[in-house]
Amino acid sequence: MENVEYKEIEEIQEETKMPMFLKVLCILSFIYIGMILIPAIFGLFSGPLTETELNESFQQVSSLVPNSMNKKEKEKVLELAYEKQKVMNDKYYLNATVNIWVYSLGFFGVFKMFKKRQRSGYYLYVAYSILSVVALYLVLPIKLISTEEITMLILWSGFMVSLYTMNLKHLTK
Repeated sequence: MENVEYKEIEEIQEETKMPMFLKVLCILSFIYIGMILIPAIFGLFSGPLTETELNESFQQVSSLVPNSMNKKEKEKVLELAYEKQKVMNDKYYLNATVNIWVYSLGFFGVFKMFKKRQRSGYYLYVAYSILSVVALYLVLPIKLISTEEITMLILWSGFMVSLYTMNLKHLTK
């Protein structure tokens, strides 16, 4: 009799144990989302960059452009980067607010999957993944959003959603 009860308890514990892969995935998501969410929150208090700070920031960005590019390509990339930085600085509070809302949604979704193992967290994460792409279009004009940037964001979001989808069976309704 005791053996039967013990086996039933073991089976219940096995079902409630969180798979290691899901746990690692959630932790990595917490880190990624936190790296964007925390600066966005603190950024609301610091405000947009001054013209001098904006120019210094652009100089740092321009030093990252590879020298292997020809001069014309390099000028075009730098011009686009400067224009993008300027627009994002002009719409600083909108950008920070949108990022805070979108990434908080993602954080809350991951939290629900990690702590409470709720399937609703997965759906929140999917919504966050879609909104993270849409958020770019809320802040930047279409001409400043590169195809490569959108492609990478969609691929990354799709990859992460597919990893969470593989673990959907471990989440409760």
